[in-house]
Amino acid sequence: MSIKKKFLKLLQSRRVHARIRRKNKKNRALRFCSFTALVISLGCPVCILLSILVNSYSALTVTKILLPVEINADLTLASNPSDLRYKSIGLLNDSLRKVFGGTDFKDGDEILSRNSYKELEKFFRKKVKDSGEYEIWFTASSIINSINKDKHLNDRYAKLLDWLKEKRRVKKFFNKSLFLKSDSREPENAGILGAFIGSLMTIIVCLALALPIGIMSGICLYEFMPKNRLMTNIVEISINNLAAVPSIIFGVVGLTLYLSIFGLPRSSPLVGGMTLSFMMLPNIIIATKNAFANVPITIKDAAFALGAPHIKVILDHSLPIALPRIIHGTVLAIARILGESSPLLMMGMVAFIADTPTSFFDPATVLPVQIYIWSSSPEIAFIELAAIAIIALLLVLFALNLVANFVKRKFEFFNF
Repeated sequence: MSIKKKFLKLLQSRRVHARIRRKNKKNRALRFCSFTALVISLGCPVCILLSILVNSYSALTVTKILLPVEINADLTLASNPSDLRYKSIGLLNDSLRKVFGGTDFKDGDEILSRNSYKELEKFFRKKVKDSGEYEIWFTASSIINSINKDKHLNDRYAKLLDWLKEKRRVKKFFNKSLFLKSDSREPENAGILGAFIGSLMTIIVCLALALPIGIMSGICLYEFMPKNRLMTNIVEISINNLAAVPSIIFGVVGLTLYLSIFGLPRSSPLVGGMTLSFMMLPNIIIATKNAFANVPITIKDAAFALGAPHIKVILDHSLPIALPRIIHGTVLAIARILGESSPLLMMGMVAFIADTPTSFFDPATVLPVQIYIWSSSPEIAFIELAAIAIIALLLVLFALNLVANFVKRKFEFFNF
């Protein structure tokens, strides 16, 4: 081999190696950028979730104070609720004076929660049989509760709390009210049960309206309307655009239609569910149409070849195969509307609701709106409650997504 050929071969091999090195360098750069983007996309939700967990941890406990209460015959004879409340408050004040004897305690100091008299009445109705002195744990006020969690600074109340700690009359308990009660003016007595039940009722109404209409509309759009016609294209584009409309627009429509024209009860789950059904409807229609489009055409042709009418082909063959995808799209639509708050704010569901709704016509609120109300409060205890409500909402959304994926995979495998 001549020297020239050897030189050209060496030069060509060097160019090939240089090209390979450049390609590997670009691959490494792309891999690094992709990995960095993945870390950022996963890190941001993790940081947000950790911050919510840090803020919500202290809300899981509540401070209670042990007081000796002297229950006498006057309390046992009080049958009128107003008299019972008055006597209960008087007994609590006497117990506080007895415990804080020798300190700078005053009658106006907020040591106990404002609803502590209800705890005394509940204890009296369930456990008291005879007159005498009883040791009872009462929920502390928000000030004492915050100081005990190192989130509030007040020298005077801190001294009173230290006095109670020396007497071993202060203890932290699990905050059962958080999951068993509705909203309250006092953060130590507030809970998410009312908002959770309100969200459940709203979703039930929404499904009852949107699910049958959406499925039938999707079937009509795919099975009966002519393909590639102008009118069909206009309808499909309109439905797709309707799914992208801002949610506040649906709130305005519901406010005008249900409250102003039909005069339905304001801030009720019925009105909230009917308003959110507008948002859910286009998603169900699109999911149903896509589900029927994925049904194998051979199954339909075989049914038609055996003489089955169109309605039987749809109900007996196409619908069972398309049902998993329809359920998957419906559950995802529920997960979306469960986090909506702006349409419900327009419907008046932002009002203070202290009672748990028992019917679809009762005033109610939902979890996103409850989070908004608590987050707007200046008290740090309500901010902690909002963090707990956020975690509860995220858990529900996570469970709905798991159910959607499970149903889709399970029944698709069963059908095929």
